[in-house]
Amino acid sequence: MTELHEQLRRFIDTGTTPVTVDEIVAGSSHIESTAPILRIRRRWGRGVLVASAVAAIAAVIVTAVAGMVTVPGAKDAGVAPASAATFLKSAAVRATNQKALIPGAGEYLYTATILGATFGERIPPRGVFYYDADELVQKWTSPWTTGHVTLHVVGRPRFISAADRATWVADGSKPLNSGSVGLATPSYYNVSGLPTTASAMVSYFKSQHGIPAESWYGGLRDWEFDTALQFLQSGASSAQRAALLKFIATIPGVRLAGHATSVATGESGSVIELPLTRPGWAEEAIFSQTSSRLIEIRYVITSLPVTSAAIRLLQPEPRFVGEIMGYSDFLFAGVTRSHSGYSLPTGTPRFPRAWPFGSLREPLPGWLGSK
Repeated sequence: MTELHEQLRRFIDTGTTPVTVDEIVAGSSHIESTAPILRIRRRWGRGVLVASAVAAIAAVIVTAVAGMVTVPGAKDAGVAPASAATFLKSAAVRATNQKALIPGAGEYLYTATILGATFGERIPPRGVFYYDADELVQKWTSPWTTGHVTLHVVGRPRFISAADRATWVADGSKPLNSGSVGLATPSYYNVSGLPTTASAMVSYFKSQHGIPAESWYGGLRDWEFDTALQFLQSGASSAQRAALLKFIATIPGVRLAGHATSVATGESGSVIELPLTRPGWAEEAIFSQTSSRLIEIRYVITSLPVTSAAIRLLQPEPRFVGEIMGYSDFLFAGVTRSHSGYSLPTGTPRFPRAWPFGSLREPLPGWLGSK
């Protein structure tokens, strides 16, 4: 962390006029260039093939193991440049009065999200067909005991293209298997000691041993950005959320990128974007325009060509700028008892119904790249 970065964070802590992104970038001479890593998890035969963006491209996916998905973005690319710091400070002021969600002994922090994923089935010798699906991911985490996670595909899966559907039909139009392959034990994001000043965030992040390390991301600013977003959805108090928002405003390269609608929940908001150290990628966060609530995290292609072999293996369809390659929509957070069989906290909303895998219901026809 350079002296300039620390000065910027202290300025924001004291309530001075927020610096603009251009000022931050102009003052930064150290931008990491390590390329992120893509990994693929496979289950061969007539089973499920799941491609997952891991670590630097999606640290949210390190702990949630979401797959990649291809959906059209709904961003306003024509919005004039503005100060991300100004927007984030305004969002911090609008933070609703909320106490931190801290599980005590015998309790869990419960969070629910919907993750976009692409699944596939290998059918020798015909090849592989792919379909998109949304997964409801429910996590129970605690500093006192081992965490727990469940996954359920919700909504109606969608074939990637007409060619994928044709491969499925050629194999006899058999009912799809469940796309879920299980997740690693989720990490607990400890907000009990989370600072209420932006300048103290980095040292606190580094003191937490249960969250993904900076080395997974390929760049310091990528790690700072995504870690702050994870804490925003892990039970932070209003004062802590305000500090996290102000902290994000100090990260070099963060910019305001117009407006967008979340993929799974259909909520609109303002977009904060950070170009990742890997060229051609950006991580984006959609925030409610009326509060400090984080609606969605997404990973977007910003330039071509996409050279990752993992992406080509997953989907040989042509890439395009603005394509969303993964998203996580946040639904709810609360505290529940750990001895209640992973029960839901009071106030948990009703979630979409699980897709009936193994039934005769057909996914939607090819909807992207159909020919």
